Amino acid sequence: MYRSLTVTAIITAAGKGTRMKSPLSKQFLDLNGRPVLAHTLLAFQQCEAVDGILVAMEPEYIDRCGEDIVERFGISKVRGILAGGSTRQQSVAAGLEAAPEGIVVIHDGARPLVGCGLIEQGIERLMDLGLDGTACAVPVKDTVKLVDRTERVERTLDRERLRAVQTPQCFKAAAVKEAHRRAAQEGIQATDDLMLLEHYGYRVALYPGRYDNIKITTPEDLLLAGVLLEGRDKSC
Repeated sequence: MYRSLTVTAIITAAGKGTRMKSPLSKQFLDLNGRPVLAHTLLAFQQCEAVDGILVAMEPEYIDRCGEDIVERFGISKVRGILAGGSTRQQSVAAGLEAAPEGIVVIHDGARPLVGCGLIEQGIERLMDLGLDGTACAVPVKDTVKLVDRTERVERTLDRERLRAVQTPQCFKAAAVKEAHRRAAQEGIQATDDLMLLEHYGYRVALYPGRYDNIKITTPEDLLLAGVLLEGRDKSC
């Protein structure tokens, strides 16, 4: 059903990555012989459902991204490397300005273990249920407690109803563009794009994510991602 629509992926890669404790942006750190961002972009390059890719990058890394990743690894679907903003929300907004109408898939550049199946499932759920937005998510494994500012426990949340949200997140382009425009005008900040659509009453839902679809934030995450990739290679 969605094949009559253009599918554009927006990859956010403008984060400073201060928790990595590295002078180099985490997008360019080595992960089993390739930069982290190369793994991410190759997943979208190899996914037939995706027509084009836009990358929102820190301005000082734009040329390096083009040369060391896009050209080196032959990622031909990249339609532009854009200057990201000071926040993730601003970086996504920059990508949305350049994205055509149709379907937009927004993904964190620091989630390099994403696969085509996870991308396609999100697009299919979006279209099959007539949604405006959807995101992959996994059930929370740990007991979660709500605390006040002094760490005093207020209550324990029902774990059965809690989900840890990931990317990719898939949207009707018109809906996510409008939500971002309104948020910018009203000064609304969100930790992910689905949250903006929730705020404005759009039709949103989740679909099953993967526990190995981790986001690389700390040095330990990079080590874990390497082990997970090695496990995938051995199982092929």
